[in-house]
Amino acid sequence: MISLLKQAIQRLVNPMSGPRFQLDPFEPLSAQPDRELDVLLERLAVDEDTLEIHLALGELFRKRGQIDRAIRVHEAMLEADLSESDTSRVRVELAQDFFSGGFLGHAESILESMIVGDGMLDSARAFRLWLAVLEREQEWERAIELVQKYGQAGSGSIRLANFYCELAIKLSHEGQTAEARQALKEARRVSDSARTYLVSAELDTTQGNYHRAIRWLRDGLDRDVRRIDVILPALKRLSRLTGGEANFRKYLETLYQRHPSHRILSELLDLVGPNDPRALQWQNEFEQIVHSGASFELMQRWIEQRQDIGDRARSVLIESLKRIKLRLSDQYQCTHCGFQSTTLLWYCPQCERWETLYSRHEQKTFEASNT
Repeated sequence: MISLLKQAIQRLVNPMSGPRFQLDPFEPLSAQPDRELDVLLERLAVDEDTLEIHLALGELFRKRGQIDRAIRVHEAMLEADLSESDTSRVRVELAQDFFSGGFLGHAESILESMIVGDGMLDSARAFRLWLAVLEREQEWERAIELVQKYGQAGSGSIRLANFYCELAIKLSHEGQTAEARQALKEARRVSDSARTYLVSAELDTTQGNYHRAIRWLRDGLDRDVRRIDVILPALKRLSRLTGGEANFRKYLETLYQRHPSHRILSELLDLVGPNDPRALQWQNEFEQIVHSGASFELMQRWIEQRQDIGDRARSVLIESLKRIKLRLSDQYQCTHCGFQSTTLLWYCPQCERWETLYSRHEQKTFEASNT
């Protein structure tokens, strides 16, 4: 007893004491893992009592990236005498194996036969997985047809709208302008998402319909002002092409009251001359943001404007600011799962949702303005 007590005290004093084991050379627990799997499948027959064990084993292999093993487990299960509902569950799991392994054609062949007649739950899973297959293959027309045939009316409207947007972009690149316009009309019909209006503006811009493109862009911002980072540059360029800079400025002044983004303020400072009646108002707004340190672009602009800073000091300050900006640059973040990207993605690869990535600055501005 005293010996055991001493050992316990020693472990408390020095928790790293005790036996040590050699890490190298590292040998796997079994030199023939596939043979062990064969033995397991032979000895553990698939029936109602062991069904969940086999399903868990297949899912474990798939999550670990051992797709071939997961496929073997699920194919072995399909050879067993299972009920119709259990067979459907296994078929969905096998399709998921093929999907995870990149064998999209194999997955699709299984799922297509499962959409109807295999029970509501398994059919719903098959439908969602088949849709994911078509998304990954970028088969937008077939994805739209699948939703139209089996999707519930009103559900997934943003996803469907983005299918139409992707199809419109594809058709536009192929020179099928009329078909692209029809696809965008359908996109706007099913959803008010900002992207439908942005893509509509892009199509009209390529056709020289600048005024209509401007209307589309404004409509997009009316629906989701957080998209100012992607819409503002296009709106600025089109306003210059049409000679509508005065109207552009008025629009930005109104928009800034609703969404005080640094991007909007920067554009207003470019448009307002020193003799403008509202020049002092925008200059005060500008300096308040600079003093808060909330915008690298505006801080750099302020340094460049200062006449009391020597050229050498100005150059050093600007270079330092640029280096800081590289480390703390504005990123895009998914509002649903938190995934981050340095560039805008319309589709979140982590949670598989559409139009959920926003500029962090624009999202914070939006939240502050709506609290």
